[in-house]
Formats: sequence, structure tokens, C-alpha cells
Amino acid sequence: MKKIVFILVMFALPLLLYAQSEQKAPDKKTENELRKEKRKADKKAVEDSIKQVIKYMVENHSFVLEADYVAGRSGERIPVNSTLNFIKVDSANAVIQLGSNNGVGSNGVGGITVDGTVSRYELSKNENKKGISYSITLFVNTNLGTYDIVFWVSENANTYATIRATTSGQLNYSGKIVPLGMSTTYKGHAYP
Repeated sequence: MKKIVFILVMFALPLLLYAQSEQKAPDKKTENELRKEKRKADKKAVEDSIKQVIKYMVENHSFVLEADYVAGRSGERIPVNSTLNFIKVDSANAVIQLGSNNGVGSNGVGGITVDGTVSRYELSKNENKKGISYSITLFVNTNLGTYDIVFWVSENANTYATIRATTSGQLNYSGKIVPLGMSTTYKGHAYP
């Protein structure tokens, strides 16, 4: 019996080796096309994940706009530290902070920090050829007064916000929104 198995293996081995040598390795062009398709599929999967996270954040009132730029009424954009300049929305609570790296100010981070409660949250979804975006309007009651904040959020997390107070002032933040747990912001001392 062992002889028969040995003979079968001896005859089958060359056939297997021959069959493997007949298979061609994919040429460079095919390999490049396969790599390109894989990168494209991976990129689409990441983009779809980001869209789902953004949808979750805006629908659940749970996000932080980390500002890269701040502008006043004149519209002149000033680059800022996103760790110190942010708008945080956490369910019915909100934090608005303006800061600078010099560390001087009533909040200890070179500006002002106000805590407030969200009295109204309005969300609208906009769909067009370019994709999905969201508009959020919220009203925040703080010790310093009432603020209305309007956010425009794109499907890739780029966000622009305008803060208006009961007075004539206006402040614009632009940056990205991130989930609360992934935010790298540092909150200063809130205005009493």
C-alpha cells in the first residue's frame, strides 16, 4: 500500500509543479489597475465612514468645531490654535471659547470662555450634486447673554460657523468638526 501511495505521489508531483508553472503572474499593468481599484475602494470606504460619523454627530447634538481660522465682521481670517478656539455642543450644553497662545485673559488661555445651555437646535440636511451638507442653527443662553450660532457642515467635516450676540457683534469660526471623544481642545476658565 505504501508503494502505491509513493508511486502516485511521484507521478502527481511533476503534474502539480507543471500546472503551477503554467499559471502566469499578472503583468505590471494589471497589478497597477488592481492597486488603483483597491485604493479607490479604500478611499470610498473612509469617505462613507466619515459621512456616517458626521451624520451621527449633528443628529445627536454631539460635536466640537475646532477652529483653524477666526474672523470678525470685516471678514479678515486670522489663523488660530484649534486647541484653544472652539465651539463645543454636547446635548443641551454648549461652550464657546476664543483664546490665544499668550495665556492672558479672563479664561487663562488668552481670551474668553462661556458656558451655556442650548435652548433651540434646528438641523436641516441639504443634498445636491456636490454631496450632502448640514445647516445647524442653535441658540445658547449664557451668563453674558444669548448667542445664536449658525453652522454649515460639509460631508468631509469642513465647518463654518457664525456667532451673533444680542449686541451687534459677530464672530466667524472655520475648521473641522470632530466627535467629542476625539477633540483635542483645552477649555479655559468659564466666565462666571
